[in-house]
Amino acid sequence: MVRELERKRQSAKFPETAPAANPVFFRTYSRRTKAGLRETWDEVCDRTLLGLVELGKLTQEEAAILDKMQRNLKAMPSGRWLWVGGTDWITKPKNFSGAYNCTSTNLEDWSAFGLMMDLAMMGCGTGAVLEPQFINQLPPIRNQLNVTVQGEIGSTPVQQRREYTETHIEGNNVTIHVGDSREGWVESYQALLELSTNERFSGEVEVLVDISDVRKAGETLNGFGGVANPVKLPGLYQRCASILSKAVGRQLNSVECCLLIDQAAVTIVAGNIRRSAGMRQFDSGDRLAATAKDNLWQQDENGNWRIDPERDALRMANHTRVFHRKPTLEECLNAVRKQYYSGEGAIQWAGEAVARSNIDLLPTQALKVNFLQAYEQGTAKQWLQERYPNIDANELEHRLARYGLNPCGK
Repeated sequence: MVRELERKRQSAKFPETAPAANPVFFRTYSRRTKAGLRETWDEVCDRTLLGLVELGKLTQEEAAILDKMQRNLKAMPSGRWLWVGGTDWITKPKNFSGAYNCTSTNLEDWSAFGLMMDLAMMGCGTGAVLEPQFINQLPPIRNQLNVTVQGEIGSTPVQQRREYTETHIEGNNVTIHVGDSREGWVESYQALLELSTNERFSGEVEVLVDISDVRKAGETLNGFGGVANPVKLPGLYQRCASILSKAVGRQLNSVECCLLIDQAAVTIVAGNIRRSAGMRQFDSGDRLAATAKDNLWQQDENGNWRIDPERDALRMANHTRVFHRKPTLEECLNAVRKQYYSGEGAIQWAGEAVARSNIDLLPTQALKVNFLQAYEQGTAKQWLQERYPNIDANELEHRLARYGLNPCGK
């Protein structure tokens, strides 16, 4: 009788036409309660609606509409809000981004890499713009990094674990103590990347990464919810060092930047934070990026198929080439043909994306056509400035950058 009651309390009333609804709901959106049970659908609705009412200062009438639409499966908040909405975790400013399914970041410095890992660890899908005007701002790789990982995950007693990463440098020797927190993982990853361009070193850099303070697999993630699984973390540092070392003496190319992001994504996906959800945007003329996933699956001498281990992490994201001019019919056909055979080869006409995302400034078809003509001629900024002189410089740049995709917008 007790087991039957527990099954009823942990069930949800989803349509019979959606047979996967229950497993997906309990896997992804139902949090464990203080009693050790999983939230029901009604309890998730209570929690998330309460959070929205508080966040949006909603009236009773507005809350009633949301309540009706969500409980009847007509409209939902973001998937991430279904997980974190109404929790204490989301009330902290450092976690605000965790309410969003999708993000987009211009990759122009090492902090952008760290930001993307931080966002991914909050469950956000990560979009990265890897066009030359951004990645060319990264400094050349200067130092050969020789990474050794020491310690056993979870070996430090709970009360003695570092929460944040600590980095100690003596000569050409560096020790990174990885902190037991989201911030700790991110800080250790970004610290390693920064070492590759640090000008204080005079030769090869010996890097010791200590993972003793990181909690074991299965331990609770306080606040965010769920459990830890750092199975891929120890290898992250050596995988990244290998990519960086191949670029010593020059800047990273777009695919190497992509691989560094995706190595962090591999680590996070293994940790059960969320599914892989990434988007990488490259310049339309970037041939290296256009072929990055070609022949990803290869056969050995015995006919056995395997994924190229050096490019395996690229599966963490979709690749899109951005055109700042209208692509030709042949370019469109080639892209669709490649997608048909491999699922890759997406292209984007940035002018159209920018126009659609600025519909408030382009309310008529005539204005849109004129804007697109200006965009192709490289004068879109001046076109907007002439017609909307009250828009400040920051807002103008933001509006013109709205071709930045996110993993849910493809």
